[in-house]
Amino acid sequence: MIFALLVGGCASRPGSEVLEPIANVPSYTNKVQVLVATTRERGSPEDPNAFTAKRAKELNFSALTVSIPSQHVTGEIEWPDTTPPDPSRHFITTQRQFLDADGFLEQIRSRARKGGPAANDVLVFVHGYNTLYEEAVYWLAQIVHDSGFKGTAVLFAWPSMGKVPLYLADREASTYSRDYLEQALLKMSKMPEVKEINILAHSMGNWLAVETLRQASMKGHRDFNGKLSEVILASPDLDVNVFRTQLEVIGKLPRPMTVLVSGDDSALAVSTKLAGGVDRAGRVTANDARAIAAAEKYDLRIVDLTAVDDGEGNNHSKYSKSAPVIAAIGNRLKDDGANSQAQVGVVTAVTNIGNSLLQAPAAIVAPAAASQ
Repeated sequence: MIFALLVGGCASRPGSEVLEPIANVPSYTNKVQVLVATTRERGSPEDPNAFTAKRAKELNFSALTVSIPSQHVTGEIEWPDTTPPDPSRHFITTQRQFLDADGFLEQIRSRARKGGPAANDVLVFVHGYNTLYEEAVYWLAQIVHDSGFKGTAVLFAWPSMGKVPLYLADREASTYSRDYLEQALLKMSKMPEVKEINILAHSMGNWLAVETLRQASMKGHRDFNGKLSEVILASPDLDVNVFRTQLEVIGKLPRPMTVLVSGDDSALAVSTKLAGGVDRAGRVTANDARAIAAAEKYDLRIVDLTAVDDGEGNNHSKYSKSAPVIAAIGNRLKDDGANSQAQVGVVTAVTNIGNSLLQAPAAIVAPAAASQ
């Protein structure tokens, strides 16, 4: 029962076949390009082209194009349930290419040179626990489409086992991937074509993302050559005390971190039990004095989504399942930073969702800050 609450979605889960390219997909569907940097090993007896849950000793890379169905509902991933899939009703992979490190960087360079809105911006998505590779690819495609992000989307796929009982195994796999995420971020930050690197992490992916920022800070490159922009931590599965010590080391970033929390997150409630009752950062809500103090001290922008219904039951994926929230994240990524410092140290309790959710919150601030 306790692990059942950690399950994030569909009863039947996709196999590697969903990433096999389908030809002749109509041109009228929207297409999302996804680059992948992964610590998953490539190849299995069943599918030589699949990425497995084994841990690679070096980064592997790929590029995919995903067709979004014309009948797509914001916040949903419409998995194929027919053969062949229906482009009006299903997400479909139209292109897949495996890359080496130089090819990965060339893809970013090529996309930047094409110009257009956010051409020089990169969004790095770090998925959470119990996530299959196929799920992570389509999840990022959905996020990019629904948020309206126009830059280069990069999935950092760590080797989650994709099985509910293997929580501790996933924790170790995410920890294993810290150096590799740092390596990928550094490679991208050294490219003159890249102006901004944004990070969006979910659930256990926040452990990986924040640990990477911590060790980068200890090495003297916390801002990744001045390229680090938005850092959005969605439903962070982080021990609140460990998170505090991580923030102490990370220090002040170019822009304040945005932390999306929800008091009704049942998946994090289970994580809290597994951790001996120690609260997870993603469940520390706006009326908690710890949230107010942390927002002020560590330059955080904390957004309480407790009042938002994600339609999933466990309330663990509101950042991507709620249409207004995903739109607000898109607006946050479009911001040029002019409003960022004005929002430092705020805690927002969301009661009236709108696209300005992360742009101009009605803040609840600590008394000391309010008097300044």
